[in-house]
Amino acid sequence: MRNRIIAVIPCYNVDKFCENVVREVLPLVSHIIAIDDGSIDATGKILSKIAKQHSQKMKVIPFPQNQGKGFALLEGIQYALKHFDFDTLVTFDGDGQHSAPFLTSLAQSIESGADMAIGARTFKKMPPRNRFGNFITALLIHLAYPKAPHDTQSGMRAFSKDFASEIVNRIPGGHYEMEFKCLLLALRQKRKIEEIPIPTIYIDKNRSSHFRRWKDSIMVLKTLFMHLLGQA
Repeated sequence: MRNRIIAVIPCYNVDKFCENVVREVLPLVSHIIAIDDGSIDATGKILSKIAKQHSQKMKVIPFPQNQGKGFALLEGIQYALKHFDFDTLVTFDGDGQHSAPFLTSLAQSIESGADMAIGARTFKKMPPRNRFGNFITALLIHLAYPKAPHDTQSGMRAFSKDFASEIVNRIPGGHYEMEFKCLLLALRQKRKIEEIPIPTIYIDKNRSSHFRRWKDSIMVLKTLFMHLLGQA
């Protein structure tokens, strides 16, 4: 049986990248759900244009105002569960820093029995501001979960339909910490997690990223400590 793949792509002010991203992902999946997270550039127009061209394979969900990546992802996952019968749900960033062909490798992990697959990047190839935060988070999480994946922050992920339903039921929206909560939930429930090596791509030293270096890093660490204390 063919693995039916739904891709959820959150987009916020990525008009320079989102068209190429969507067009590269389209042939690899059954359907794309793109969320325009309150963009103030041409992102929404670009997504709408592609959706009109591929109305049977793409849905755009516009947010009137920016809500945060976690809210966008959650909206996309909820829509997928409500409207599609699928085997694998893949999340894929809209800023051009993921390589589309590797999406298939993550989906194959789910097809083979994993509940969650993470596209693992190489820390040494990350810009310093990204490398430090990822290293500290990985170090701390391994104290509690020695078998945790080393790349805890990658936005390129795949989920089984069962675990996608669990995410919707148990995890609220938010910003980048929402993705971290998904990983913590999988670890707590002893779900099968696999890491798939992917290229480490940072365009223009990651200047297109909307990750708030200090605020979002603190939120991720707070999420981890609350989890370890049994309060999250």
